[in-house]
Amino acid sequence: VNAIRSATPLFRTRILFIDHIPTMFSSSLSRTSSRLARTQYAAPRMLQQASRAWLSTDGNGLYDKITFLGAGKMAQAMIHPLIKNGYQPEDKVCVFDVSNAAMKHMKKEFPSMQTASSIAEAVADSDMIVLAVKPQNIKPSFWHQFPEDKLRDDATLVSILAGKPIEEFEPSGVSKIVRAMPNTPATIGEGMTVWCCTPNLTSEERENIKLVMGTFGKAIYVDDEKFVDMSTSISGSGPAYIFMLMEAMIDAGVHMGFSRDVATTLVYHTLLGSTLYAMETKEHP
Repeated sequence: VNAIRSATPLFRTRILFIDHIPTMFSSSLSRTSSRLARTQYAAPRMLQQASRAWLSTDGNGLYDKITFLGAGKMAQAMIHPLIKNGYQPEDKVCVFDVSNAAMKHMKKEFPSMQTASSIAEAVADSDMIVLAVKPQNIKPSFWHQFPEDKLRDDATLVSILAGKPIEEFEPSGVSKIVRAMPNTPATIGEGMTVWCCTPNLTSEERENIKLVMGTFGKAIYVDDEKFVDMSTSISGSGPAYIFMLMEAMIDAGVHMGFSRDVATTLVYHTLLGSTLYAMETKEHP
């Protein structure tokens, strides 16, 4: 440490930004977590911790069987925290994907997880069905694969598909429907999800949905579906706008003479620090 402090500015910059980037990233995550704990995210995180503690002693999980139709990045973003944080035992999670490689990947990570050979097998006897397929795959032929005689009366269908209203999921035969709009940061557990549901979900079912949505970031419930559509342009598409801003600022830094590593670090921490500052101070931007 003393050697770094006494080094020349240029040498110190090389050490900090090149040789110790992993350490910086780790300490940044630690600082971010401690700062988040002091913001409005504190209460939900405390609720999650309490839920994990209770579920770890209970062992039964939130649902008898959660089925994921699709095993892409967003599905994985939900599955990992559900299992690893103790919300749902892996043997009570089922996955179906048209890609056998995707299912094998999940099975390798969670050996006790169920994998299905068809949609019908996957959704049978599930009390939660998560739609994580591509929106263009939702056609009448898709719903025909749902076995009416094997669907539970208390099953809840959860859609994380962009641009698909609740009414398009009614042919599934499931009456309890949740529509959610997560965003890309959900894949690292820092997502922003806005969700709504049909009025026939009980208060207990809504609490369970709230817990599930909160496993990969912050979740906000809205009582009108139009707000889910509105959120698409803010939190749903917002990360793409932020990434464009990042790219422009980093490129500007490179043109000014910084190395790309240094320019990237400057931009990342400027945006991160600004966000945390706004959240802590609650000052209007």
